[in-house]
Amino acid sequence: MKFLLLSNVNMQALPARLKPIEVECGGFNSLVADLATTGSPATAADVSHVLCVFDTDTMMAGALYGEGAPEQGRMFLDALERFCGRHPEKTVVANTFCASSSRWLGFADLVHAKSLKETEASLNARLVAIARAHPNLLLFDMELLFRRHGEDTLISNALWYAGRMRFTARMFEVLGATIRQALAAHGQKSRKVLILDLDNTLWGGIVGELGPTGVALGEDGKGRCYRDFQRSLKALQKTGVLLAIASKNNAADVDEILDENLMMVLRREDFAAIYADWEPKAENIVKIAETLSLGTDSFVFIDDNPVERDAVRKFLPEVAVPDFPDRVEDLQTWFVREVAPVHFGKYAITSEDEGKTEQYRANTARQHLAASFDLDGYLRELDIECNIEVDPPAQLVRAAQMTQKTNQFNLTTRRYDVTDLARFIDSSEHAVLMLDYRDRFGDEGSVALAIVDLAEGRIDTFLTSCRVIGRKVEARLLDKAVEMCRDRGLHKVIGEYIPTRKNKMAASFYEDHGFTPMLRTPDGRVTYEKPIDA
Repeated sequence: MKFLLLSNVNMQALPARLKPIEVECGGFNSLVADLATTGSPATAADVSHVLCVFDTDTMMAGALYGEGAPEQGRMFLDALERFCGRHPEKTVVANTFCASSSRWLGFADLVHAKSLKETEASLNARLVAIARAHPNLLLFDMELLFRRHGEDTLISNALWYAGRMRFTARMFEVLGATIRQALAAHGQKSRKVLILDLDNTLWGGIVGELGPTGVALGEDGKGRCYRDFQRSLKALQKTGVLLAIASKNNAADVDEILDENLMMVLRREDFAAIYADWEPKAENIVKIAETLSLGTDSFVFIDDNPVERDAVRKFLPEVAVPDFPDRVEDLQTWFVREVAPVHFGKYAITSEDEGKTEQYRANTARQHLAASFDLDGYLRELDIECNIEVDPPAQLVRAAQMTQKTNQFNLTTRRYDVTDLARFIDSSEHAVLMLDYRDRFGDEGSVALAIVDLAEGRIDTFLTSCRVIGRKVEARLLDKAVEMCRDRGLHKVIGEYIPTRKNKMAASFYEDHGFTPMLRTPDGRVTYEKPIDA
């Protein structure tokens, strides 16, 4: 991957803050020209990411001083929209418009016909519309950076007049961290599960000593600190993050507070798994991973006790364990600023994300049902309904999520982002198949994906969510992939298995479904073929 940085000001200091990403700077003030010109450095085939980081005051100089309309801003948006449309294979990153606090109209700026605030809002509205129309455009909100750190901290007049460098060293650090987090979110690199301690983490005090209504949890003082923290956790859960409990407590005490304390924002149904006992927390985290069929490398653990945090770091080094704030008053701010964006960044929220906890709770109910029935009887009891969509443009984000995060039943483990999936969907030589699943316990959403190269008759990607493994839905998706190859007039279909540390359970899939191994390589890769009946 090659990253190119374009701007309208001097950004030479930013690439060093983006490491380990290697970034090349474009020419000075080349932003609009490079986006608009055919054959510019931004259009080069080896450039995978174009970073458009601009200074709003410079771009809106005329409007800033009441000397005219923001034509350069509009020219930038025109060029950006055309570039994203012409190059769907490239990921483009841009900041929003955010003018400084200098207002030539003063208090009248809010109501005047030439309002800078209104102009800024209009430009941002169009920028957002472009991003909604082009999934390869990734935006980050510059205003949030100025709100948090302050204009005087981030802008340097001395550097501006000396060398057209608008921002301070602190701003370049903030921009670097923000862009890295945005790229990780866009690339579906976020973790999946947040494991929580209880005493002095979700509430103040020890529930076993104070009782379910005696802990600090309310609308005033320290109790409000914990309640606001729970509100932030509840909001995070709505983005698709699973919450779970690993607490050294009597299970009965935990049941009581979940059922009886009306100040609890989080209730029993908000947790995908609850382990409250006196076992080591690292052991219970492993049990949670087994319950959810997820790897512990997708977990984050929050606990106020430094001894417990150190133990989890030692025995489960793949689990992210952030330090806990010293002051409870900082708990919510710490979580929103330092934990959520670092470990759970999201660029888009799908319907599957919003219902993730209920999906996992329903899966637990299915597991209980499976314990009482033979497999065929169990599947009949589920009343499974599947629907397969071909090249669904509305499912780009979900499809990218699945390729990035599915590990166990993933035949090739090829990772694709939204721009890759858009290219496959637009290609007449490829088909993207998405299988939606529901049964009597609920709607699981999109749970299986196949990407088929119709020119070669080759299944490039075939994966199934761990939530539905064992329910035979993968056979339906494979049948559809074979059917599409047959409709193209092909006489055989090719499947691949590329082994990883996590996908051994899928090793025999193609052979189990009538494919013949044709080639095995020393690293364990296998190529399969299956003839297609006319």
